[in-house]
Amino acid sequence: MKPDSPDAVAEMSTKTQRFSWCLFDFANSAFPTVIITAIYVIYFKDVVVGAGRVGESDRLWGMANSTGAAIVFLLAPILGAIADITGRRRQFLIGFSLLCIFATATLSLTGAGTVPLAMGAFIAALVGFEAATVFYNALLPTLVPPAQMDRLSGNGWALGYLGGLGCLGICLPIALGKTWLHLIPLVVAVWFGVFAVPAFVFLKDRKTGKSPGLVNAVQMGAARLVGTLRDIGRYKNLVRFLVAFFFFNNAVATIIVFAVAFSKDSLAFSTAQNIVLILLMNIVAAPGAFLFGRLASAKGGRRTIVVTLFMWLGVVLGAELAAWPGLFTPQGAQICFWGVAVLASLCIGATQATSRAFVGQLAPEGRSGEFFGFMAFAGKGSAIVGPLVFGIVSDGFDSQRMAVLSIGVFFFVGLLLMIPVRDLERK
Repeated sequence: MKPDSPDAVAEMSTKTQRFSWCLFDFANSAFPTVIITAIYVIYFKDVVVGAGRVGESDRLWGMANSTGAAIVFLLAPILGAIADITGRRRQFLIGFSLLCIFATATLSLTGAGTVPLAMGAFIAALVGFEAATVFYNALLPTLVPPAQMDRLSGNGWALGYLGGLGCLGICLPIALGKTWLHLIPLVVAVWFGVFAVPAFVFLKDRKTGKSPGLVNAVQMGAARLVGTLRDIGRYKNLVRFLVAFFFFNNAVATIIVFAVAFSKDSLAFSTAQNIVLILLMNIVAAPGAFLFGRLASAKGGRRTIVVTLFMWLGVVLGAELAAWPGLFTPQGAQICFWGVAVLASLCIGATQATSRAFVGQLAPEGRSGEFFGFMAFAGKGSAIVGPLVFGIVSDGFDSQRMAVLSIGVFFFVGLLLMIPVRDLERK
């Protein structure tokens, strides 16, 4: 019996394990919500780099995100293959999670002028977060059969937004008080560590025999990866999807990295307004991920992703109009962007959760780590390009509004590339 087959799932998965898997999303979502999107990005721009240096801080923040993504981009496929061969997905999950936790705690030591320390610790934390996500995702096919992956993935993503919201709620009074602002990364690290414990304890590796040593595993993983690349034509539908995912995830990754910076610098949102904005987005995103998970389960992942991409193009148009000089009063522009943020919130979890489940459904049995590694390869490749392009355009044109256009291009190309992708046959 193969470890990722539906029969094996029925025997090995328990409610506790499935809940623990979802709870890990609750734990690790504190990092992207608080560090990348809501608070530390502002601290990095205004304190570490210095207020009034918008173009430079955009460039440095984009470089840090792109560097971390580049490292994961290079490592993910081989690590995924090694995890499949050794059967140690859970151990990789724990190791990279701890890297993220400790590096995030290190960010509490940063302050004015500590750009190298801040960028170094953030890059390490980002690598840990993204690499751990590869192995977290790879455990999905060991928990439920393909037809149930959309629903479980949507549940996990919805719970993740609630986790990000909960941690942000704790950090809110600290951020508004400003005195202990530098300690917010420590709060995030503790949150991640505490709520990840059930996943570390209850999730199990599915070993099929004696595990090879590390050196042999690396050699075998590299050989398997080379063989997969040589025979990549056997997986045309998955390849088509990953190419489309590369493009539309460029846009999603850029929005996550620069949403708050855009609202602050282009629309004059205050720190309090930005925190409320992130709270609202998480509140809306949780039911969005939950409901779109059900839609994907009923109608198919491809169709659901295409719907969200059309919605994303509406988000880009709305953001562009909100920042258009003279079109709105400052208050009117902010009101417009609040509506844009609600629409984006409905999309973001739906796009990512459905994409995760879609890869899990298409991945060959027993090789989910390898193929989620390819997803990370495509995703982090896009995360290198998207934020870097946004930062370069913003700095070069001295206009975040111009940079928003690059996001729209990525979404549009991704939508076109989704057309030939075939959906999973529903049973």
